[in-house]
Formats: sequence, structure tokens, C-alpha cells
Amino acid sequence: MSASDEEEVAKQKRAGPKKKKSTVTNPPKRKRKQDVATGNEGGAADVSEGEATQEKKAKTPRKRKPKDTEPVVYDIPDVEKKKTTFKGRLGYACLNTILRNLKPDPIFCSRTCRISTIKEKGMEFVYELGLQNIRDLVKLIEWNEKNKIHFMRMSSEIFPFASHAVYGYDLSFADKELKEAGELAKKYKHRLTMHPGQFTQLGSPKEEVVTASVRELEYQCEIMDRMGLDQDSVMIIHMGGVYGDKVSSLARFKENYTTKLSDSIKARLVLENDELCYNLDDIMPVCGELNIPIVVDYHHDWIYPSERPVAELVPIINKTWKRKGIRVKQHLSEPRPGAVTVMEKRAHADR
Repeated sequence: MSASDEEEVAKQKRAGPKKKKSTVTNPPKRKRKQDVATGNEGGAADVSEGEATQEKKAKTPRKRKPKDTEPVVYDIPDVEKKKTTFKGRLGYACLNTILRNLKPDPIFCSRTCRISTIKEKGMEFVYELGLQNIRDLVKLIEWNEKNKIHFMRMSSEIFPFASHAVYGYDLSFADKELKEAGELAKKYKHRLTMHPGQFTQLGSPKEEVVTASVRELEYQCEIMDRMGLDQDSVMIIHMGGVYGDKVSSLARFKENYTTKLSDSIKARLVLENDELCYNLDDIMPVCGELNIPIVVDYHHDWIYPSERPVAELVPIINKTWKRKGIRVKQHLSEPRPGAVTVMEKRAHADR
């Protein structure tokens, strides 16, 4: 190899492998019908295929799948009886999966709609949704009594958009139905509670969020007041977000709780530890200062534990309930099987 050849090889090594130029091959143009019509037999075949393709593209009306009217049957194993010192009552939250899956008329309390539907059909449509939800609440209470369940969290969505800034409304139109549902619960000695959603943030730095949170609490408090439920029917909320400064968020919560909530709301409001932002250690000082009972959530404490074991904190926490004359409430649940990450552990098991 000559010196010039060696130099050329060295240049190629330094430059690296040459990049292949990408080439785009244009697809063959389709023959026009008039061109093919005068062609040979192969052309005639092209026409047939083209026509067949157009026929395939023609839309055919979809056939709706017939509704399954067969009742859902759950295979529930026999209950294993164990000895325990537990003397409380077990209940469930909002959704009765057995009644919800009834065909063709499911029973549930969270029928809702879109704002566009309100604009189209008017507020009477929304009122009727709320009344249907209350009628189904009565059915839920009856079912619970037959199945020896005396404790339930009601849906927060019984009356769609009731706390909305523009489309909100009071519940006077449903006063009779709410009273009837409340009387039935009291007759059976059932305890009913509520849990305003995650957007109820009294510690938010945004005034509009706090204002919306107060409206939501007023709405849910009105439901229970019109039902005639006693002090054991509480509203459970979380402290909310940290917003980059937990100390400031706690201070805002205390200020808004003290100055913006009615006595009716304060009488029912309780706090729950969460799994991400505020554990029991964070909320116990605030609740002690403001005399707010705490709902201990064992699932959340498992994900975001307090310094001391829950067993040590429960006797202290229970004193806040007793001071206000309210029966203690706790949350017990478990994650979905196989949960490993924090986000997976947050999701509750289906059954």
C-alpha cells in the first residue's frame, strides 16, 4: 500500500463510516379508470379490485350490542369467624358494587352531567338527577339494613354542581326527599358520613380555591342538616397540598378554618391523615389546637407512617372525639395485590 493510500485510509477512519443517504421511493401511481378500461385483461382485473375496494370502504351501520339483563352473581366465600375484641361497626364507602351492577336498573347515588347538558336541558334536568340519587340512597339504606350493615359513607356527588360558582343551587327543592332518607337512617340507627373531594383545600394559597372549598363544605353540610342527622355524621377532609411550604400551608388552614367556616361546618368537620403530604404527626398539633377530631387511616399510615406506632397515637386521638361528643371513626383498607411502588400502594383493592 502506498503512502498516499495509507493516508486516505487514515482519513476515512477519522471521519468514521459514511452515512447512508436516505432515499424515498415514490409508490407507483394508481391507474385511472379510463386508462385501465382500454387496457388488457390485467387492466380489467385492476378495475374489479378497485371497485371491490370502494365497496369495502362503504360504511355499514353498526349493530348495537344487546344489553345484558342477567343479574350479576358474586361468588362470595363463607365468612371465617374469628374471636376479636372489636366492638365497633364496619361499613363501606359510597359505591355498593352489587347494586351498581344490577341490570337493567342499577342503583347508585352519583348520577351527574356536563355543563353543556345544563345549558341545553336547564336546571330542572339537574334537579331530577339529584332526586333520583336520593331515591337510590333510600334503596341503599334498605339494602344495608337487610345485610346488617349500619355504617356508610354517602356519595359527595348526590347533587351535581350544587357547589358550583355559576350553576350552584340550594337543596330546598329536595327537602322532603332528604328528610325521608334521614328518617329512615335514624329509624335503623345507621350512621352516615361524607367525604368532600380532593379539591377541598382550605390551606391553598389561591383565594378562589379556598372559596370553592368553603362552598363545597356548605353544600355537603346542608345535605346532612336537611336529613336531620346528628353530630356523628361527620365530613372528612384531608389537609391538602403542601404548596412548597408545609408550615405556611398549615397556618393558612388554621386561619381559614377559624375565620371562614360556619359553626355548622365546624361541628361536622374532621381531618384524616393522607399518604403523601400530611401524616398523623403533621396534623395532630393542629387538630389539638382547633379541637378537630382525626380519622386514622391505617392504609395511609402504612404508606406515610408517623414516628410512633399508631397503637400509641390512637388513645390520644380518641380524646378529641370524646371532647366533641362524637363517636370515633377510622378508615381500614388494603392495597391491590402485588403493589410495590408508592403509587401502586395508594390504589385500594377492588374487594
